[in-house]
Amino acid sequence: FVLAGRIELFAENDYNFAGRPPLKIDLIHNESDLRFSVINLHMKCCDSGLFRRKKAAIQLYEYLLIHIDKNPNIIVLGDWNDDLKDKDGEHCYDPFLNDPRFFFPTSIITDDISQATYPKEPYVSFLDNILITHDLIGENKSFDINTIPIDKYMGGFEVYEKYISDHMPVYFSFD
Repeated sequence: FVLAGRIELFAENDYNFAGRPPLKIDLIHNESDLRFSVINLHMKCCDSGLFRRKKAAIQLYEYLLIHIDKNPNIIVLGDWNDDLKDKDGEHCYDPFLNDPRFFFPTSIITDDISQATYPKEPYVSFLDNILITHDLIGENKSFDINTIPIDKYMGGFEVYEKYISDHMPVYFSFD
């Protein structure tokens, strides 16, 4: 991969992102010359979190709409701090779920409790979602997506949480 650009989105207006502006990197795959962008985010948790996550999602969605024609190959990943299983209005995903240009490949594993990215009782949930544009994988490309159970190789979740994170990582690969 070749790094073609890097920017912190909304660095001047990051309140809805809890002071953690999303990092966008533009990449070019050496062999295929595929150009795509990856946006890493960490949405607000708790307290006023849902309201701010909804505002942040709209902010991000509007940004993507402006830029999607220049680069239709987009991956947005990270800690959304919302579960796709939540009822309508109780999560921040609506702008993306209502637009057929976007797709959450993580939606196929969110109902599998063994794939939870936040495995702590009593709030076991899938908060670390990946959003992609349909243009990136098309209708006929296959992909793999799973939560990586690194805690099982580190002596348990308590050890993993102490040294790494309270969220499990998710991998996504495609042809």
